[in-house]
Amino acid sequence: MRKFRVPVAMALMVVAGLAGSTAAFGLPWDVDMVDGATVKAYEQLMRPLPLGVVSHPSVESPKSYQPVYPQTSPEASAIVSPYDDSPELRAEGVKMYGIYCTPCHGDGVKLGPLSLPGRVPIIPALSGSAGRLPTLSDGRVYMTIREGSPSKIMPPYGYAMTDREQWSIVHYLRTLDNGAYKPPAPAPAEAPPAGTPQ
Repeated sequence: MRKFRVPVAMALMVVAGLAGSTAAFGLPWDVDMVDGATVKAYEQLMRPLPLGVVSHPSVESPKSYQPVYPQTSPEASAIVSPYDDSPELRAEGVKMYGIYCTPCHGDGVKLGPLSLPGRVPIIPALSGSAGRLPTLSDGRVYMTIREGSPSKIMPPYGYAMTDREQWSIVHYLRTLDNGAYKPPAPAPAEAPPAGTPQ
């Protein structure tokens, strides 16, 4: 009987020792994690894309590559809607505006509930006599919806809406009171200094 007690006692000591070891909890299923090489993000240069690769929509990633321009840049101002204006598109814009824009911008003139004192500061009116829409090109409005405002107070909604839905809001906004874009007048040409041959 005694010769059985020693091996059992030793086995119990080994089990007790392993139970107190943190490494024992991971064995044997974490062998690959223990032996694998650790690669930390951004510690190495990313490989360039192979020649001829073109970004395109897919089931997993329904959006293809879209360039990002600062809202105040000439490139952003030059963007035009790829969709023809129609009652259906504007109706879609009314729906999207109601979901994403109304909490802050209200109906465009009277601001929404998030603009009340103590909440989100400096939300601009979009339309009406004090509205900003007449000074903003379609491209700038679209880029602001997609990428958020330059001040970062307005978040980007490009992740939540399709390109068509974002443009539908732009088309709807142009139907509001004083919502049409009024491009700035071109700067007058400077006269050449006196005595300069022409």
